[in-house]
Amino acid sequence: MYGSLVTNLKFVFVNKLNPSLKINPSILFMLVIAIAFPLIYINLFSANFISWDDTEYVLENQDVHLFHINHFFSKSYIGNYHPITMISYAIDWKLYGKSAFSYHVENTVWHFANTILVFILCRKILKNELKAVVVALIFALHPTQIETVAWIAERKNVMATFFFLSSLILYIQFLITKKNRFIFFTFLLYFMALLCKPSVIVLPLVLFILDYFYNEPILKKNIFQKIPFIILAIAFGIVTYITQQSGKFINESHAYPISERIGYAGYAITQYLSKLFFPVNLSVIYPYPTNKTISVIFGYIALIILGIVVYKLYKAKKNTVLFGLLFFIINLLLVLQFIPFGEVLTADRYLYIPIIGISITLISLFSFKEKQLKIISITLLLVFGSLSFLRSKVWQNSISLFNDTYKKQPHSFVVLNSLGAEYMLAKNYSMANKYLNMAINENTNYYKGYYNRGLLYAQTNRFDKALADFNRAIELKKYPKAYVARANVYYALKDFPKALADAEEVLKTEPLNAKANYVLATCYDDLNQLDKALIYYNKAITAYTEEPLYFMRRGILYGKQQNFSACLVDLNTCTTINPNFAEAYYWKGVAKVNLKQNPCADLKAAVNLGFIAAQQSIAIYCK
Repeated sequence: MYGSLVTNLKFVFVNKLNPSLKINPSILFMLVIAIAFPLIYINLFSANFISWDDTEYVLENQDVHLFHINHFFSKSYIGNYHPITMISYAIDWKLYGKSAFSYHVENTVWHFANTILVFILCRKILKNELKAVVVALIFALHPTQIETVAWIAERKNVMATFFFLSSLILYIQFLITKKNRFIFFTFLLYFMALLCKPSVIVLPLVLFILDYFYNEPILKKNIFQKIPFIILAIAFGIVTYITQQSGKFINESHAYPISERIGYAGYAITQYLSKLFFPVNLSVIYPYPTNKTISVIFGYIALIILGIVVYKLYKAKKNTVLFGLLFFIINLLLVLQFIPFGEVLTADRYLYIPIIGISITLISLFSFKEKQLKIISITLLLVFGSLSFLRSKVWQNSISLFNDTYKKQPHSFVVLNSLGAEYMLAKNYSMANKYLNMAINENTNYYKGYYNRGLLYAQTNRFDKALADFNRAIELKKYPKAYVARANVYYALKDFPKALADAEEVLKTEPLNAKANYVLATCYDDLNQLDKALIYYNKAITAYTEEPLYFMRRGILYGKQQNFSACLVDLNTCTTINPNFAEAYYWKGVAKVNLKQNPCADLKAAVNLGFIAAQQSIAIYCK
């Protein structure tokens, strides 16, 4: 794979970066990475969506499917407010639908564009094109970057980084030229970055260290210039905290005393540095360390050493080295779990921007000769390119990703639960049962483990066990999905009062919950309270217009009311959404019989798709 590439690289980096070529070295660099990117990231182009967040952001997001642009600016998704990112998903859905290939290509293109921006930024900071090449190659190809590029749900990261880096480049232009228009565009791009992912709110701090780097004096005028940026940062910080809290993503189980959180922050920094230097055993899950005391003490020691290093660099006026180190620290601040969220202490994706800073520091520590920098560039391209190529393979689908993570983190109840859920979707019930039991054994208070095992029991008609698990999940957390799932079991057992009670409990806090409304509709339908049933079918369909079952059941209800024209409209909608919905074709045939239309094509389609009960109707109406 890399044979022809090595030849090209020797041509570019070793033999031909000389004036006689009359080719701009910057353009040569861009050509090289343009060749390298498709080769290194080729595994992603056959990868699928991942069940973590990709489903909620894209596959089952009706706002994305219907391009509800007003919703993107007025709602949060999975605890995040990022309207521009959501618009990008909506455009992709309009153009490509469920083609994961296209989403992966776009993520890779954003990453490619960011690599170019890193090169431009570092050329200004380092004032050396080859050093800028080294930093850009580390950014482009380091294996920890795969998580951001491969994960469709992390589109927000690559997009925000594009505007973040563009903003910094324009601010440097302001510092050089003192032209105010560059400040305006810096602010505009910062705003765009925040609308992609609010974690870039740290940009004002980076502007201050750029001032330091360019020897700008600390004047009232310079501070005043940053006030609009600071106001914007505070506003988005508040919005992010509110959306994270309302989405219940603030993890109270990790709300340790501040003294311990500071220690964990220091420990996390050491873990990020170790991943940068030794990118092995990478995982999408890095849980909190088991020995809290040692980890916290180790973290404090690391912070003290880091503080001493920063002070020494400042006193020695090692401006470039210090700039890179501060850039690294500042861009990690929000993910050091001072405000705890999620189940992990560190994550590869959190290194996406900080890796630029630490790379600047490393390349500035030593006086490399031109030949050495060329060799380093080729080595990085081959070594990191190979490691990233291998790492990208595990992102083929959810099961391959979670199995890889399970090998590295065998006691992670989150991964075990996810593996169990994936095997359940694949109808491999024995494997699903195995991993869900393991997840619950690892954490007996993990409500999602009980919820998923309850779904498994419900799917295999073990309703008593399903109810026990849903009861336990609800006892641990008032989880709306568990209420809906328990309501479905009660409905299957014809215990309509309990099914209605559970669905109504969900609607108290989520009135637009399509599944809860559907449970109410089916209960009232079976109770022959058709007017009430119709109300809730309408609500379910309004809340989610892409579920064919809702249209089929409402169509059958219209048939019960002798409204066969409305019945046929709903059944046609059902088979448009899902052309393989066998039972819907049968009911279309029944509706057409009542409308005195020819039902045979629909009845035969039902039989061909496996709905054998339609054969009797064919014998009667299609002689």
